[in-house]
Amino acid sequence: MKKIITICLAISLITISGYSQISTLKKGNYEATPCTTPVGTVMFAPVDTTDRRGVADNYKMWPNASVLKVKFLYGVGSQSMRTKIMQYAKEWEQYANLTLNFVNDDAAETDIRILLGSKFDSIGHNSYVGLDCRNEKYKFQQTMNLDTSDFFNYDYYIDNFKSKGAFYQYVISIRRNLNTYTYSQLHADVINYPAEKIYVEKIIRRKSQHEMGHALGLLHEQSYPGAIRWNRDTIYKYYSGVKWTKEMVDFNVLLTSDQFFTNGTIYDPLSIMHYPVYSWQTLNGFSVDASTQISEGDKKLMAALYPKNKRISDLEVPKVIVSNFTSLSVTNDAKRKAVVIRPAFAVSTGSLLANAYYVARLVTEDGKSYIPTNNSFYSWNGMAATYLKVNLLSNSNIRYNKDMLNKLELLFPYNQMPDLDGKKFKVEFSVYQNDAATGQMSKMVMYSYSGLLSMSR
Repeated sequence: MKKIITICLAISLITISGYSQISTLKKGNYEATPCTTPVGTVMFAPVDTTDRRGVADNYKMWPNASVLKVKFLYGVGSQSMRTKIMQYAKEWEQYANLTLNFVNDDAAETDIRILLGSKFDSIGHNSYVGLDCRNEKYKFQQTMNLDTSDFFNYDYYIDNFKSKGAFYQYVISIRRNLNTYTYSQLHADVINYPAEKIYVEKIIRRKSQHEMGHALGLLHEQSYPGAIRWNRDTIYKYYSGVKWTKEMVDFNVLLTSDQFFTNGTIYDPLSIMHYPVYSWQTLNGFSVDASTQISEGDKKLMAALYPKNKRISDLEVPKVIVSNFTSLSVTNDAKRKAVVIRPAFAVSTGSLLANAYYVARLVTEDGKSYIPTNNSFYSWNGMAATYLKVNLLSNSNIRYNKDMLNKLELLFPYNQMPDLDGKKFKVEFSVYQNDAATGQMSKMVMYSYSGLLSMSR
């Protein structure tokens, strides 16, 4: 799956010239880092044409009634923090026919892996979406990041500092210079403070439930079509502070809302999956506070996506899931007078019959352009290609070219290829999903390139 793009709102760090200034600081001056899950990347890779969508990617929904193994990584995080995260994340089980089974840190096989970080490693809050958590490329990496710096009650520690309590004594013990003590140092000292932490419950609940919502397949609610009239100029400035380019903002914030599909749901500003929206970000002064609990709309959508009273959801779509792609062999077979293409990968399906096209296209040496052809038979939209359409049964698992079984070859006869004598080229192998219900092409699932090739006839 794609890497998680982060949208981290920087915390303002004000240098304090002396201890007397610290004693007069106002509290409540800490803004939590927003979620950075890349809904644009998820939704437009490429855009599908299925209309049974909502604030969820139906192609990435887990099989209904799944038991998902979840673990924390690297022994990070106190037990009290982990307990709170687990408690809030597992609230989704009340509404979805799913079980979150939190396992030991050393468990070998898991579905969702959580890394607890801080502002010092800048991982932010983000998650892969649904089935992308099972991508073989990331099986030993985190699929979810949580910035625990946001969870602590800094107002409590400022009060404790002012009253010269235990936290103040800790700061003294590590020999901080109180005349030059800064917010940045305060944050670091709270994070490293060895005593049991004091949390802001509403923030740890929101972040845990929001990111787990992504891991279960939900997207951002503010992407609902027509819900928000964004002020583009201020949005660009806002995200420039977290090092997003204009193109990234267009792709992940603005474009998304223009082309979003729904599951028959209505816009839900109370959704736990909604960003906070400030009046200066919109053309009409519209604003939304960050929700700190799962809304009624969230509950209904999850119940529809993962129903407890039926085996398959009415919102289920055919799914083709490609994983464990290990090689792409391209050889010349003089006996058969053809180029033979053998990809090695695994494919699985969801609860419905699915169709797929396995496509091998010829690409220029620089990998930037497909090679055109006038051939009517070995052509994919006018480009030189060979392909195979396959019907995949529901709940199937196939490993192509991994052993003696399920041998898969795509042949491209020499006499059907364009004139490539003496020219270098590549082969691009792709898997496209076809919607079995409508017959329409839904989306490209994956692709891979061969090395440079050449031919002489």
